[in-house]
Amino acid sequence: MDLVPASKFTYEELIHAYNQTRVDYLVPMPMNVARLKEYSRVYDVDLDSSVVVVDWENDNLIYGLGMLGVRDNRGWITRLGVLPFGRRMGIGGQLMDGLIASAARLRLAQVWLEVIKDNDPAHRMFRRYGFVETRELVVARRPPNPEGTPNVEDRVKRVTPLNHEDAIILLSHRQERANWLNQTKSMQNVHNLSGLLVELHNGGRGWVTYHAGLLQITRIIVEVTAGDPTEVTETVLNILHQRYKRQDAIAENMCDDAQWLGFQQAGYFESFRRIEMVKEMPK
Repeated sequence: MDLVPASKFTYEELIHAYNQTRVDYLVPMPMNVARLKEYSRVYDVDLDSSVVVVDWENDNLIYGLGMLGVRDNRGWITRLGVLPFGRRMGIGGQLMDGLIASAARLRLAQVWLEVIKDNDPAHRMFRRYGFVETRELVVARRPPNPEGTPNVEDRVKRVTPLNHEDAIILLSHRQERANWLNQTKSMQNVHNLSGLLVELHNGGRGWVTYHAGLLQITRIIVEVTAGDPTEVTETVLNILHQRYKRQDAIAENMCDDAQWLGFQQAGYFESFRRIEMVKEMPK
């Protein structure tokens, strides 16, 4: 079996293998070709630096793959997976060796990744490669609730709609360190972001940026700039969902803090958690 760049394969071949790696995962997250192309563009995935383990003599059979996002002097390991029949054969280690080698060749200072909480085999492997935990991140969902969104208009002094450019400016001035998925660079790569700037009568202020699709609202980021973090977060989100009553909503990689409590009060529930990890590369 050989370790080769992912760019040697078509998107169709990569997707066929990737979906097989996820059939028995805690959170499968299947993809199609269009989604993988979009994912690669938004998160700056470098297919030349991403890797595949393949058996050329067995009909080019792919045993596993891992992808590397690259921004400046930082890397991000993502979509790492081994097909069920290839596990316990050292394939995961081969993939990690290849991704770390790519990071070294690119002279990256750090490599980041996330592992789903309770995926203990993967978590232990990342630790063996020198990754250390930084924080837990919440992935949450809010189902559509056309009749049940609270009316919070009596709390609100002013709501200002924001276009894509306005949203990017706000995102670039966030106080909290953003995870790779919701960094400003990722959001710049997304088309047609929107936002709302909300001012409360009691002096609270906050904003939300998001991407509104026909059936789903994604890329949801909230920041509170004045007032109680829980109250302002809940109010901002309820204003958002009054405008998009029939869309499902997904918010990814939030910290477990007072703002998360505001998400919960606005009807969000925890789907699962990711553990963010980082490896400092030798200089």
